[in-house]
Amino acid sequence: MIGPDAERREARLEKQRQSMIEIRQADPAARRQAVLLVVLGVLAGALLFVGFERYRIPLRDWILSEPGKLAHRVKLVFLMSVAVLSAPLVAFAVYLWSLGAKVLRAEQFPPPGYRVIRDTPVIGGQAAMSRGRALQMLALLGAASALLCFLLWRLVRMILEEAG
Repeated sequence: MIGPDAERREARLEKQRQSMIEIRQADPAARRQAVLLVVLGVLAGALLFVGFERYRIPLRDWILSEPGKLAHRVKLVFLMSVAVLSAPLVAFAVYLWSLGAKVLRAEQFPPPGYRVIRDTPVIGGQAAMSRGRALQMLALLGAASALLCFLLWRLVRMILEEAG
């Protein structure tokens, strides 16, 4: 039989366990760096859209200007498109894989020494391991997406070789 003293003691121990949760403090420099990275990414994407709209007609005219080089130029345009679309996917996949590996090694999320942009409770044990594996699965998904882009380019290349 559990008495009132045991219940109070258990409640006090639980309160102590909760107060011992480590909180990783936000790093203002990391926050500025994250905001800068997002702003630069948005600007790069906007420039790509504006550049495509601005040079779409001259690009089409260049592709069609010499019928003998049409297939080669279409392949080149598709290859450049695939490279531009896949580069961010591959870079993000590498980052996620690396972060997941650090989490698995440390059995802690965020891993030791990792700067955070807001106050973050540190998760340990099985929950951290699950998060590390999930990050690595996302990395594999990003790499698979980049691979699909290259397979699409290969398909277009094969179709053009059959047609031309």
